[in-house]
Amino acid sequence: MAMERRRGEKLEVAILEAAYEILSTTGYEHMTFQNVAKQAKTSRTVIYGRYHNQADLLYALVQYRYRQALGGKMIDLVHGKGSLREDLLAVLELYQQFLEAVGPEIMSAILFELSQKNEQFQQLSVRGRESNIEVMKKLEEFARQRGEIKHKFSVMQMSLPFDILRFENMVRGGNVSKEYLSQLVDEVLMPIYMKE
Repeated sequence: MAMERRRGEKLEVAILEAAYEILSTTGYEHMTFQNVAKQAKTSRTVIYGRYHNQADLLYALVQYRYRQALGGKMIDLVHGKGSLREDLLAVLELYQQFLEAVGPEIMSAILFELSQKNEQFQQLSVRGRESNIEVMKKLEEFARQRGEIKHKFSVMQMSLPFDILRFENMVRGGNVSKEYLSQLVDEVLMPIYMKE
């Protein structure tokens, strides 16, 4: 019986799912083109035709998991919920959803690539931070229009929610509950953002 020849998106998904399976179970060092090809039931030549190296494959995997988790850009998913508190909760829930979809194994691999001064991942990190700040500017504008605040948030204030959630997921091992997110908003973020 001949093996079905996959092309395009079907093949891409098979490769990325295989890469994720290997990364999740045996670690980044085992996410070689040879292992991924075997798991995806394709050839190394096919994988080399799509990715330059292991880091390139990891980069594609991050983008794939992001799309799976959110279905689009976070900024497009952010809508005013009626108050700054509710807006913050909604954004934190979205970001947590993304971090859970990416998972600690991928986050560790990203940190490894950043420690190697991989330019692709340094750019990913910069773009991620810029995207997060754009989201927070949107929340700031909602709050200003509603008359909740008159001041502007600093860059550090805008980075804080995302930095805390990354720390919780990467260093403390995740398991971030809705109660934790509410506490983070009420006890840490709201006092910071409401202070003139």
